[in-house]
Amino acid sequence: MHILDRFNYELEQQINGNLPKGHIYELGKPGEILRNAGIPDLPIELSADRLAYKASENYRRNHPFNLSDIKNLPEAINNPIAVFNSTKNDGAKIILTELKDKNGNNFVVVMRVKHKGKGRDNIEINDIRSIYPKNNRADLINILKSGKLTAWIDKEKASRFVSVQSTNLIGNGNKAETY
Repeated sequence: MHILDRFNYELEQQINGNLPKGHIYELGKPGEILRNAGIPDLPIELSADRLAYKASENYRRNHPFNLSDIKNLPEAINNPIAVFNSTKNDGAKIILTELKDKNGNNFVVVMRVKHKGKGRDNIEINDIRSIYPKNNRADLINILKSGKLTAWIDKEKASRFVSVQSTNLIGNGNKAETY
């Protein structure tokens, strides 16, 4: 089964409550774009437990979302709008995707690179630490315009993102919110 099909099938299993406890999603390896952004050519993984927590209303940052919103995640992270370096100087990468939640907020994926997976006999992986719809669009627009943290950018997608989001902010269609 293709990685994308397997991810979507397993995601549907999680939505329906039929995914085994402790499941780890295997999202394949980074494509050329992610490698060019500095992500090593190692398997990308996401804990189903972490995903459920990040999507829930109990998550401390309160970015609840429907699990179905991240259908096609492996494809979305490999074809992003942009990839940023973490401000924490920890080597993590922040991936701005074209996936959107029900409110039109783009999903951001935080990936810890070259991490030793839990109980994996020191096998190195790229570990998705967080995923959420980013409701503070003004922050993203400023980061994109400054280029300071940018590791890779699709200029056409970024221009379209900035244009649409700026129009929404001016028209009050999407209010910039902080968290």
